Amino acid sequence: MPAEFGEPLSEREREIVVLVAQGLANKEIGARLFLSPNTVKVHLRNIFAKTGAASRTELTMIAVRAGWVTVTAEGQEPAPELEAAVESEPILSATGLPAGPLTDTGAGVAALPPAEPLVVETPSWPWYRWAALVFGLLLAWSVFVLPRRAVGNLSAGPAVGALVDQPGSGGTAGAPETGSRWQELAALPVRRSRLGLALWRGKLFAVGGLTAEGPTDRLDIYDPTTGSWTTGASRPLALANLGAVNMGDGILVPGGCDAQGQPSSTVHLYRPLQDTWQEVAPLPQPLCGYALAAWEGRAYLLGGWDGQQYRALAYRYDPQTDRWDELSAPQEAREFGAAAALGDRLFYVGGYNGRGELAVCEWYAPANDQWGYCSSLLLPRGGLGLAAVGGNLYAIGGGWTTYLGFNERYSLQNDQWSVVETPLVGEWRNLGLVASDTSLYAVGGWSDDYLNRVYTLEVLPYRVFIPVTLP
Repeated sequence: MPAEFGEPLSEREREIVVLVAQGLANKEIGARLFLSPNTVKVHLRNIFAKTGAASRTELTMIAVRAGWVTVTAEGQEPAPELEAAVESEPILSATGLPAGPLTDTGAGVAALPPAEPLVVETPSWPWYRWAALVFGLLLAWSVFVLPRRAVGNLSAGPAVGALVDQPGSGGTAGAPETGSRWQELAALPVRRSRLGLALWRGKLFAVGGLTAEGPTDRLDIYDPTTGSWTTGASRPLALANLGAVNMGDGILVPGGCDAQGQPSSTVHLYRPLQDTWQEVAPLPQPLCGYALAAWEGRAYLLGGWDGQQYRALAYRYDPQTDRWDELSAPQEAREFGAAAALGDRLFYVGGYNGRGELAVCEWYAPANDQWGYCSSLLLPRGGLGLAAVGGNLYAIGGGWTTYLGFNERYSLQNDQWSVVETPLVGEWRNLGLVASDTSLYAVGGWSDDYLNRVYTLEVLPYRVFIPVTLP
């Protein structure tokens, strides 16, 4: 007899739900429970029918709500298996990096035993915030209709180790969403993550980053009017874990990490009209994995990795004086955070602090050199991008140890984050993100492998033109 909606799950079906929530594919679930893949498929078909879930993502959230899998609050210890996976994954700028090639593996978080719940390290939230998150997820699913697809293994967060980026175990993490408002554009010439991306006179400039062969010095330029990429002069250094920002007559690219994961203090200014690189005032200290944003013609660098520890710091670069000045520091030490200017403030969100991804949101007021807190992200995110469009902030990507099921939008008016669809689910991190007029552009990143995908989202599809009659 076929399963019907509302029927209780059997003990075996609940075991399978827990393993699905951990990101295991049917073959892996079968091996864990000594079942054939076909038998697992039959169980999943019955589970979907009984729960009404339309995808593994939705099934995972139903399991969280029902208490079949749990989420630990910040300050609690993660499960030993998860902690071991985080410590063993080699990543570009982790603490105490030994000499060795650059690494960002997709091997995935070690699966928990069937009898234990899935554990994800997140900040401690009151019940009403969790309720809002669940409502937002259900709303997103009802609007965007996640496809029925397998969820691949998620990669662990940054950890001590060598740095060689290798594809994961072939899971489907990072598969594109169907029916999304995101549009895919011409592919980046070389697959890479941990790159800098800047917008200059309507064109996208992708510099540096991490490839399968290690850090690169490439500069690729995308012209939205022609939909094509060209190659510019290479940066004098091949570095990754860096940012790039428009400084008016050029693009500033500070520091970055080398193949051994050691940060640099060298700063370059690229001049697009001449296609040349110029070395300018160095950083006060070597840094990589920082957040970078521009406000009123100056660059603001926040946090990062100094080769020994995660930092809570802020520097401002003035291109007129070619000088870096130290500012008041943010409260949270981290790398892989993101920054963007909105109104008269800079916002610094997400990141990684050596223990897990962060949902923290801090703001900085340049006028009085003052820091404050804004409402936390709905989910912790490390390696995300942040950009401002139409008076809102958009946090894109960041799936690392937490599952990426949606992006987020921040409203300055009510200090709240809400759900925004994503073109990739599962994992998507260390991408480049910029805003151009009313659109977002997301370039590259990591999702079970290095990406050359380029996406755009028209955030404000309608524009108002007011006719003016000249005398």
